[in-house]
Amino acid sequence: MAISVSTSELQNARHSTPPLFSRRSGAAQSARSSSKDDDAAFAARRRSITRAGNRKPLERVAALLVAISRNNTYEGRDPRTIPDALTAGFVAQLLGIDVATLADLLVLLECQGLVASTASAGLKLTNLAGLEGLADAH
Repeated sequence: MAISVSTSELQNARHSTPPLFSRRSGAAQSARSSSKDDDAAFAARRRSITRAGNRKPLERVAALLVAISRNNTYEGRDPRTIPDALTAGFVAQLLGIDVATLADLLVLLECQGLVASTASAGLKLTNLAGLEGLADAH
């Protein structure tokens, strides 16, 4: 069962504190400032996610490749090798683009010297710093 609550409902609920709680001095004041900090952190995270969603497809592909590379490092694998187990259809769906667009973007990354195809049908990250720069460009 999914629960749906709008932002305005959350804000109304947050600001409709009973008078008993609003009269407390130190603890309530601290809770309110903590709530404001939480609100600011939430708003900053929402802006970050929104910006990430608005990235260009090439930046999203670069960001995905960087994320896979970091995961490979974490798991003790070569950070410059993207396994061929990831299908183009899966990656395209993950990025919200079609397979033809993904192929075009990978060719563009290859022309820029950031990636290279390998004999095992995998992908080699030839310029990880360049990919990271592209992924952070927004």
